[in-house]
Amino acid sequence: MSKRIYWAGALSVLLLVFTLWKGLKGQLDLVGPVHVPLFKGNDELSFRGLHATQDSVVVVGGNKGVFGFSLDAGIHWIFQHIPESGESQFRSVWALSDTEFVAVSAGAPTYIYHTDSRGQQWSRVFADTAESTFLDGVVFVNDSIGYIYGDPVNGRFKLLRSADGGRSWNEIEGPEALDGEASFAASGSAITVGNNIMSIVSGGTVSRLHVTMDLREGLGWTPSYIELAQGKPSQGAFAHYWDHEKLYIVGGDYMDEENTSGTSLVADLMTGQDDTATMNLLADLPYTSDVCGDGENLYFAGTTGIRYLDSKLHTMDTTAIHALAFSGKYVFSSGPSGRIGRVFNGTKQELNELLGALKNRDQ
Repeated sequence: MSKRIYWAGALSVLLLVFTLWKGLKGQLDLVGPVHVPLFKGNDELSFRGLHATQDSVVVVGGNKGVFGFSLDAGIHWIFQHIPESGESQFRSVWALSDTEFVAVSAGAPTYIYHTDSRGQQWSRVFADTAESTFLDGVVFVNDSIGYIYGDPVNGRFKLLRSADGGRSWNEIEGPEALDGEASFAASGSAITVGNNIMSIVSGGTVSRLHVTMDLREGLGWTPSYIELAQGKPSQGAFAHYWDHEKLYIVGGDYMDEENTSGTSLVADLMTGQDDTATMNLLADLPYTSDVCGDGENLYFAGTTGIRYLDSKLHTMDTTAIHALAFSGKYVFSSGPSGRIGRVFNGTKQELNELLGALKNRDQ
């Protein structure tokens, strides 16, 4: 199997690491949150697929059939072209463990691949050549049951279910869709699970939240309208994230990335009402393609960079990022030009150790 480490951007990463190292040298106490670049590929490579688990296992999916993984929280990476995937865009990926991965291509021809050998062998477990098929995201509710959903076909969102850890997939009845309603594969986070609820967010002519509590079979979906930017193909909800009892929904208009109107909604499951106080803190949030948290802060990514929310909204990095993922210990990021990064929170010594490990890797 052909494998290749993409070191084309190693010098750029090293320069960024050196700048961070120099800027933080001599500081005391805690550092962060700061965004630490881990890897940069060539300008043609884009990573929209991202998932992290078990604290230090990270997988990324890119265009041109590229899949990558790290087992040490992003210090070292192995990248490969999944065999016979052609020009597939792996916008949705999942790590079931440190050896078992799933990769989902977005547009036609649509393929789903599974490996339980860290990519030593891949199996194509699903194929769909219909031009109407476009898969937007994957989520597993446990080690066996997983779901993949896609844009509407014949009035319903396409929905696939696996009961064997991604080794096989069967189509089931998905949520009903209105005319012009669609979804986005900008980050793979338009489908998620939290508080025993599986949910999908949509956009286009209308922005809606589709939910089901049937995590075992994936049936019985209920829609509700959400007040985000909508009405155009480039508008709507792009991602959402459960932070305990609160649901953060983000999006906007990717064709008008600086526009802060209709880019976020925060709902409180306990009260059943919108959290207007938190939404006011997010009033200046531009177009956002992903959101996640680490138990301390909430993080928001988009083409204008990464922001984080504590008592107010801060800009952490102005480099374009598509996706975010929390491993249980770290928040990771991925984006255009093969960028992968990690949010750091900790002591100066811990940051120096991380930067030192990256510097030694690239020497």
